[in-house]
Amino acid sequence: MTMHHIWRLHHFLSVAEQGSFHAAARTINVSQPALTKSIRLLEQDLGCALFLRLPSGVRLTESGELFRHRAREIEAAWNASLVELKVQTRGLGGEMRIGGGPVYSTVYFPNMLADLRSNFPNLRIAVSTGVGADLLPFLQRGDLRAYAGGIPSEVDGLGRDFITDILYDQENSLFASHQHPLFNGDDITPQKLLEFPWLSLFSGGLANGKIDRFFAGQELPAPQLALESHSLQIALKMLIEHDFIACMPVPLAQSYSALQLREVSLEGFRWSIPTGITYHKSSKDFPPIKVMLKLLKKATPFAASS
Repeated sequence: MTMHHIWRLHHFLSVAEQGSFHAAARTINVSQPALTKSIRLLEQDLGCALFLRLPSGVRLTESGELFRHRAREIEAAWNASLVELKVQTRGLGGEMRIGGGPVYSTVYFPNMLADLRSNFPNLRIAVSTGVGADLLPFLQRGDLRAYAGGIPSEVDGLGRDFITDILYDQENSLFASHQHPLFNGDDITPQKLLEFPWLSLFSGGLANGKIDRFFAGQELPAPQLALESHSLQIALKMLIEHDFIACMPVPLAQSYSALQLREVSLEGFRWSIPTGITYHKSSKDFPPIKVMLKLLKKATPFAASS
């Protein structure tokens, strides 16, 4: 495969994502005639049409849809090989893009990133934070090298080309400010929790489902969900200053010890999910990923659970 083919793959993926030659040319900063010629030569090499030309843009043909999946894999593998060569030869840099769930990004990544810096001083690391539902698609198409957080489920559809190393089961529970009126003497009951506003953290679909089922089991309505926040700073402020209640990962709540968040203990409510690091199998022997996995095993409760 020549550099021309790699560029043509990049051009093809840009047109496929943008839906038009004009938008793709503007996005990747090439002239539209040059982009059109590049796609035409790629179609000649492949012996099939990749796009249907429409008045409003383009649409992938059946062959184009099939090729897009492979093109993403090839481009991701090519980019990964460049980083590997730079890291493993002459101490040059390169960039590694990783993703982390809220707990991993907040609790475990800072020390891990500092240690990675020590091991690979010329490697630039770009970190994206978000739940798996948001970031796993980026991992699948090669925009991320690894994701640490809740492990993928069947609905995520990553397939057999990806590896997940489970590190530990992350516990989740209810938390509120230590000065919350809930803690003023009386026993805390599910009924009493309904008197206060709740917030959902990080698009907490799984947590919201657990909460609904718990209250349904008590023959009570679901709590009032007054706020959904993707911002941890906003969520913590609402907990501390405005008497909100939230379902949170226990390690995340414990990491903010100065805020004195207090667990709202309800029998039968605490629940856990398996978490770990997921990456493409082609990255299994990539040194930064191997070191990242080793560091996270040391930082998380992995050793105690293994």
